[in-house]
Amino acid sequence: MEDYLDYLDLRPNPPRRRRDLSLLPEMPLDVLLEIFSLLEPKDLLNMARSCKDFRQALVKPSMMHVLWRAKRIESGAPEPPEGFSEAKWVAFLFNTFCYSCATPNVRTDFYIVKRLCVSCKKQGYVQAENFPDNYDTAMLTCIPWTSYAPTSSKEETEDFYAWTDDIEEVATIWATFEERMLAGDAQAITDRNTFERERSAAVQHMREVAPEYRVWADTLEDQKLNNKNHVREARILAVRQCFYELGYDQVDVDGVIDWETPELKTGKGKITDRVWRNLRAKLEPQVVRAAEVRHYELKLDLKLQRMFDLMTAWNIWLETLNLPTSELLKYPKQRDLWYLPAVSALLDAPVDAAIDYLPIVADFSNIARNFIFTKREELRRSVPIANLAEASPDALELATSIFSAPSSTSHLGGGDLSYPKIALGWKMLSVCHLLKNEEEAQEMGFSVEQPVLPIFDEKLSAVAATLVTDVGLNRYTATIADMDALDERFLCLTCIRTKLRYSGKIFVGAYTWKNAVVHSREHHRETIKFERITSERLRQRVDRSEEIDEERSDPDRYQSAFHCNHCFFGPRNGRPALKEEVKEHIRTEHNIEDPSARKGDYILNEVRRQNFEKPSYIHMREEEFDLD
Repeated sequence: MEDYLDYLDLRPNPPRRRRDLSLLPEMPLDVLLEIFSLLEPKDLLNMARSCKDFRQALVKPSMMHVLWRAKRIESGAPEPPEGFSEAKWVAFLFNTFCYSCATPNVRTDFYIVKRLCVSCKKQGYVQAENFPDNYDTAMLTCIPWTSYAPTSSKEETEDFYAWTDDIEEVATIWATFEERMLAGDAQAITDRNTFERERSAAVQHMREVAPEYRVWADTLEDQKLNNKNHVREARILAVRQCFYELGYDQVDVDGVIDWETPELKTGKGKITDRVWRNLRAKLEPQVVRAAEVRHYELKLDLKLQRMFDLMTAWNIWLETLNLPTSELLKYPKQRDLWYLPAVSALLDAPVDAAIDYLPIVADFSNIARNFIFTKREELRRSVPIANLAEASPDALELATSIFSAPSSTSHLGGGDLSYPKIALGWKMLSVCHLLKNEEEAQEMGFSVEQPVLPIFDEKLSAVAATLVTDVGLNRYTATIADMDALDERFLCLTCIRTKLRYSGKIFVGAYTWKNAVVHSREHHRETIKFERITSERLRQRVDRSEEIDEERSDPDRYQSAFHCNHCFFGPRNGRPALKEEVKEHIRTEHNIEDPSARKGDYILNEVRRQNFEKPSYIHMREEEFDLD
């Protein structure tokens, strides 16, 4: 099959012959009749519209019973109502375009013997209660009415609607009788009564048979749909078989080639060579992609199972260390281990390979130590040399060494902690485990996270440098601890200038130096200027505001940011918990009646510390600012 398909790809396409029916009208009538009898009603109607010769041959009286009636009976259609020839009735039953505007695929309403689209019905329907006042109400029985609303052709209502043209037709005939009566024609009344009786009988007859006709039309639609579905099913099976013969797995082929495949929703059941070439060009890349995704998923499931076994051993090992949680939080997480070379080699081993975890388990201590050391060194190297001097202390402890999460990071760190707005100092950086989506997995439609380090943020580091200089310290030697010890407060002049445009008394934030950097990141990434609060009176107001804020709020109660420092897993299996949850765990599991952070019973995860260090706000008047 594949060789044959290759041949088809190389073989030049033969010139297509132009279809020519010019000699068909010259054929003997009995031969044409035999051909016409094999056509479906809709094809026969199309043939009648193709040229004058065919139209004359097909609509002449002798053809009504020989051909059109036979086609109607063959399709099980009901008898034509009064005013319809066999050919016109077949045309009415099997065409689907709107009677008024030729919109295709319109449903027939047998009560009014019309096929009208929603738009035309909305424009041309007249509701019975809105029948024109200037018309004789006796006309009502002569006009066909339907209970199907303009917007629905499937559900009947309690209202009745008539087509405007039908009303006008009856009104015109009725007016003729009125004119004759006014002219003194004695026969006019008799003729009008006869018209009214016959027309009312015809309308009533259609109302009686319309449900039966509708059942036939619904059955025909169901049959068409079934036939279409059978063709579509045959088309799907044929294309699937072609891909099977190319060597593709059934699960991949069937996942792509199904009822929702757009390329197979239309067309014939038989797949020709030419059609197959076109379909293969469109569908084969999708089948190949499906196979790649399935193989990747199987590989990922295997890696997850192996990682689960390894993490079970890892967690058991952690429990044996008897280290405080403040130290264990620095240790690698599951995704950190996943991407270590030794572990990756084990995870990527063939399916039938014998997996030996013992060498890795025996090396857990080195793995943890090397992970922490490597992370610290890489972060140190990311601090630019221009930010350092010969007298500089540890680069990570400088107040100007500000880190932030890369834009590619996921929203949650390992599913338990939001990433900090800024990261600074090894104490925080050591427990900050950032993750980003793995590109290969993302391309395959899976969410797999891989570790990524915080990045040195030059703009925020420049903001921190201005704050360090403002308090009189050396930007190359001032440490985080130095800045914390000074405990200064800063005003954002950029915000103040903006607020003063609208009011002479404003509400301003008093920021610690760390909060000032966070504020810069969130609100003024491009241009910002801070001013240190030097007024003793103003600082006292800030201190009072901070005391009030501390008394009014207790953020500890609502922040899942604490860990038991006596065991790593705590109340939430290693994830941060509410302070009260942790304290209750310590009382229950470690028999410590009055747990205390000061005694080291529980700790705050440094990644969440910024959530507790909110700026205080004070009211100030314009004259209190020096904005020069």
